Amino acid sequence: MYGHQFYQYPIKKRIEFLNGELRTGQYNSLEELAADVFIDIEDLKEELRKDGYFFVPELKQFVRIEVGHAG
Repeated sequence: MYGHQFYQYPIKKRIEFLNGELRTGQYNSLEELAADVFIDIEDLKEELRKDGYFFVPELKQFVRIEVGHAG
């Protein structure tokens, strides 16, 4: 998948793709994955932040954080 295809999918599908690719171990970082599929990493993070998704480097995954909701 490449950037132009990636942005056609809904947010949840993009998160599934990114997290799935990162879980394979093929990429050492989100930046490496983003470069491989021609995605601007800062634009991506900003867009996903608007929907409550944040990248956690220690997990190498995007997670959804809902502000104002106690667990």
